[in-house]
Amino acid sequence: MTSVSSNVSAASSAIIAATGSQISKQNQQLYAQSNLLGTWSGNWSGTNQALTFKVLKITGSTAEIEYDHNGQVQKGQAQVSQNTITFGNVTIGTKNGTKGAAEFQVGSFTQTATLTKTSAQPADPNVLVGSWSGLTSTGNAASFTVQSVTGTSAQVTTTVNGLTNSGTGTYNAANHTITLGKTQITATNGSNGNVIFSSLGSTYSVAVTKASTSASSTSSSGTSTFA
Repeated sequence: MTSVSSNVSAASSAIIAATGSQISKQNQQLYAQSNLLGTWSGNWSGTNQALTFKVLKITGSTAEIEYDHNGQVQKGQAQVSQNTITFGNVTIGTKNGTKGAAEFQVGSFTQTATLTKTSAQPADPNVLVGSWSGLTSTGNAASFTVQSVTGTSAQVTTTVNGLTNSGTGTYNAANHTITLGKTQITATNGSNGNVIFSSLGSTYSVAVTKASTSASSTSSSGTSTFA
């Protein structure tokens, strides 16, 4: 789906411009993917048939979705690639989390649709969910992205001094911490926190702040499928 995937770099650039900081490519990707969560609705061009595409959850390169079309509802797992999701012959994408596009392709037959997000994914009440980053005066950098928290498990991606690690971390509700390997984040509010990590026998502490979700409403100018 060329029209969808060609906007990936534009979306990442918009995120960096809006936040005013250079975040890791992994965090850019997670930020873009979070825009896909929610219920998308539109009509196929030509036939004007309605479609609804619900993105319920994204874990790594897999998304749980519901696809409603022609009176049928299909549920299953779809493939995630940057800011697009593909389920069978259907691919959807967005660059700003509000407007999107869909493409259905079988052989040489192609059908497209403009999508609008009709309902957003409910916000996770855990204050640790989001993208955190910081830099010390001595050049130690840390970013800690928390995708979701379920019970004592958290899906996270960490980048400390250029080294990235992703996986399931351990959430401690009493201490407001999430730990993945030798990296731990602590935050009691949704704005400021602290990341502690060990490297080459030394322990470092980096004050971090959470990226504003308002950046998801920013898009680059010009005409595109996602207008």
